Amino acid sequence: MAGSPQRFSPVFLVAAPQSGAATLRHMLAHHPDIAFAPAFDFLGDAISPDGRFLKRDSFLRMLEYNMAYKRLGLSIPPATSFVGIAHSLLDQVAATKPGAAVVGVTLHSHFDRMLWLWPDARFIHLVRDGRDVAYANVVEHRAGNLWHGIEDWVEAEILWDRMSHKLPPERQFTVKYEALAGEPEYELRRLCDYLGLPFLPAMLEQAGKPAREDLGRWRKSDVRELSSAEHRAARWLLQNGYFLSGTVRAPSILRRAGLSLTNSLAIANHQRRMLGTGSWLKGGYVARFGSRKAKARLKRRQAELLSHDQD
Repeated sequence: MAGSPQRFSPVFLVAAPQSGAATLRHMLAHHPDIAFAPAFDFLGDAISPDGRFLKRDSFLRMLEYNMAYKRLGLSIPPATSFVGIAHSLLDQVAATKPGAAVVGVTLHSHFDRMLWLWPDARFIHLVRDGRDVAYANVVEHRAGNLWHGIEDWVEAEILWDRMSHKLPPERQFTVKYEALAGEPEYELRRLCDYLGLPFLPAMLEQAGKPAREDLGRWRKSDVRELSSAEHRAARWLLQNGYFLSGTVRAPSILRRAGLSLTNSLAIANHQRRMLGTGSWLKGGYVARFGSRKAKARLKRRQAELLSHDQD
């Protein structure tokens, strides 16, 4: 593939948002031979499914409003194409721990597109019970109900299932968050073996163990709402070893419309609380009638206020 010469093959930690990727990343990053960065989804957003890359200027405009990128504190090399930029960003991650044997980043979407940049990359697939992910999305106001809260998890598992069948076994490793919380040392030893590194106690002593009290919170959910979410995710829950809570039923067309409405209202109300009612109303007016510069300022301001870590 075209682009800068490949210096190393990175490792990508792939997981749906709210699956505990930040916890596992912190554990990995406390190994002296591992340099690991938070979400790099902005790279996948700049690659089409058939491997076409954004032009440099278009990519830079996209990054202008991407708070996940800005939090990384990385720099863009001058006069470099998108491919060169991508390699430079990984080089900068590697430079945070000179001599590291493993360099990796976290991805929540489009992780298959990384193969257009790094065809020999390895992948760590972290999976958590999709119902806990959905519950967390509702609590964090990213969704208004479990039906919509589980949507990203289903999409991530569909993508991983399709992708994993094409990857050789030595380039993929799956770990369940529940197993990591229950037996963290055992799971980290397995993971370090996959990475070709020794397990070090500091990975647990300094990073801390996953919170077990967060497991199974979905059981507090309304039975009818849970049944709909389980129907949406049944295949992928079962495929990953999660048993269903009972009889699952697809929501009726009318019920789906109601779920979509409550989801939209919940997200809108959260944005109103975050931005303030006045700014929220002003934003709606500017988005519709404002100048290009006003819309750009609005988009940047909203991105700053509404951005949050999805690990």
